[in-house]
Amino acid sequence: MLGHIARSLGRLQLLQSSLPSIRPVSTMALWPFSSQPRDFSQPNSTWSPEMCKVYDHYNALCDTDTENKERKRAPWRKLPSYNRSIKYATGGIHLSKMIKAQARLFTRNIKEQGATFEYVVFVNKEEKRCVCVFQAGHLLEGAPGYVHGGAIATMIDTVTGTLAGFLSGPIMTANLNINYRNPMPLGSVVLIHSALDQIERKKQFITCKVTSTDESKLYTEATALFVSISVDHLFGSQN
Repeated sequence: MLGHIARSLGRLQLLQSSLPSIRPVSTMALWPFSSQPRDFSQPNSTWSPEMCKVYDHYNALCDTDTENKERKRAPWRKLPSYNRSIKYATGGIHLSKMIKAQARLFTRNIKEQGATFEYVVFVNKEEKRCVCVFQAGHLLEGAPGYVHGGAIATMIDTVTGTLAGFLSGPIMTANLNINYRNPMPLGSVVLIHSALDQIERKKQFITCKVTSTDESKLYTEATALFVSISVDHLFGSQN
């Protein structure tokens, strides 16, 4: 009996030695070290029916792949949302693979789905505008029952910056001017509309408004100024 067990253990050890070593899940590094980046803008179980309905509406206006594996062109494109802001920029997904940093975009660093910033951005490159479908989680409360003004400002900065980065590459916020018109109920779903107003060399001027999904109620208006920047510092360059 003991001999049988010993032989079984020997075969198990031989099998283990022939397999590639696998690190425990708890010690695996997240993207950009992973070859499969997670898209945080995909629907999940915390999205309300209203959030899913608006998502489906805009997603139907986006580019799609046909059965013949051909690209069907449409005016809108859904932007994936990763946990590093550099991926939003033109060519950023490739650049981020080269930069092995553990920095995280803080709107995407909460493991609990639905607790904070649930959003997806759709962009229309021809019209130089975008719309974000945003659902505010319970951890974003300011005044009881309403979304914190700082959380709204964060989303405006994120969405307008996403548009500016998509159009011109890496950018940084130079000015953000916000007017709050009505309090936003916690847990509500809103649209964040952003559009390019004008370009002056390295400067991009963006307008923005936050409305209810039927656009009948205005919550917030804003203007933003973004400036194109170099990312040489990410590679250790001092220039």
